[in-house]
Amino acid sequence: MACPEDIDPDPTIILRDAAATLRMWTRGDLRHDELTTPIRFVPASDGRLVASVTAGILAAEDCALALPDEQSPAMELTVTLSAFEATGAAEADSDRWRIYHGDPPHSRWAAVELEAARFRGSIIDGAALQHPNPLASVEPQLCGLLNREHQDDVRSLMKRELNLDSEDPRIVGIDPLGLDIRNRFDVVRIGFAAEITDPATAEAVVRAAVKGSGSGT
Repeated sequence: MACPEDIDPDPTIILRDAAATLRMWTRGDLRHDELTTPIRFVPASDGRLVASVTAGILAAEDCALALPDEQSPAMELTVTLSAFEATGAAEADSDRWRIYHGDPPHSRWAAVELEAARFRGSIIDGAALQHPNPLASVEPQLCGLLNREHQDDVRSLMKRELNLDSEDPRIVGIDPLGLDIRNRFDVVRIGFAAEITDPATAEAVVRAAVKGSGSGT
C-alpha cells in the first residue's frame, strides 16, 4: 500500500493553495544576484506584482522572491523585474502600493513578472498564478463602501478571524479569494470561504462575508 507521501498531489489542489498562499503576502525577501533585500509588494490588476525597489535591484540578472514563514519560505518564486515610471496608466499601480504601504522606501518602481514557483515540493508555472483580478472594475467602489459603512463589522471580522484588535482598519484590496486590510503596522489577509468572481454580485456577497458569513481561510 502506498504511503500518503508517495501519492502524487492533486495539481488542481496544489495550484489553488499556491494562489491563496501568494495572495496572503504583501512582503517577502528578494534575492537579487548575491544579495537579499526585504521588499513590500502589492498585486496589480493584471496579476503581476508591483514593488518599490532600488536601481541596484533592477540591474540584477537573477532574482527570486521568498515569501516568509516561521521556519522556511512558504513559497519561492523565480521572478523578472521590469522598471516603470509612475505616470499615465501606470500611476495606478504605484498609487495602489501607497494605499497598502504608505510612502515608498525607494525611488524606483518595478513590475514583477512571475516565471515559476516552488510550493510544497511542486514546481508551478508562474503564468498559472498570474491572473487578472475579475473584480478590478468594482474594487475601488467596494473598498470605499465597506470602509464607510462597515468599519465596525471589519473590526469584528479581524477579531474573529485573526484575533486582532484594530482601531482603524481599512480594506485596501478585494479579489476573488479574499480581503486585504491595512492595520496599524501591516496589511493582513482574510480569505473568503468560496471564490467571488462576478462583479455584478460581488457587493452583496462581500457585504455578507464582512458581516460574518462566508469569510475565513
